Amino acid sequence: MDHSVYEFLFRAFAFVLGAAVGSFLNVCIYRWPADLSINKPRRSFCPACRQPIPWHQNLPLVSWIFLRGRCANCGAKIAFRYFAVELITALLFLAIWQSFPWQMAIAYWIFASLLLVGTFIDLEHFIIPDRITIGGIVVGVACSLAVPALMETDSHIAACVRSLLAAALGWRQRRRGRTQR
Repeated sequence: MDHSVYEFLFRAFAFVLGAAVGSFLNVCIYRWPADLSINKPRRSFCPACRQPIPWHQNLPLVSWIFLRGRCANCGAKIAFRYFAVELITALLFLAIWQSFPWQMAIAYWIFASLLLVGTFIDLEHFIIPDRITIGGIVVGVACSLAVPALMETDSHIAACVRSLLAAALGWRQRRRGRTQR
């Protein structure tokens, strides 16, 4: 197969994966501030009528367009944010895939996902949950250990040390910010 066909397939995969991840990020954005589980109920549901959404009406990007941003069951308006998060995530995944080697791209996909969830929760509720900040610290250290190039080194130990120092600095700033309020 031609090299350009592979490139197209990987780019399409990155975009579709990003849209699917964006759909899951919407679950986190909606449920975490409401202190709801992201596992139960397992299926997405309409925020207005609470009716579970069947899989064929829950396709990232496509369903929101075909249903014209409305619930198929009750007709309630579904916020544009759902479509926006899926599209932004898809475009970010594609841009990251095109800009970095695959190991770094996967780590940056995780980072971008955490930033998107934190940003959209903050825009709506003026909070950034600890599961985003603390989870981001843990994931950042783990990714740096797995992919030392993220910390501009070839050494796993050096990457881990740099990442832990950066995490400690970030944690200190976070604590300082909380005491000044």
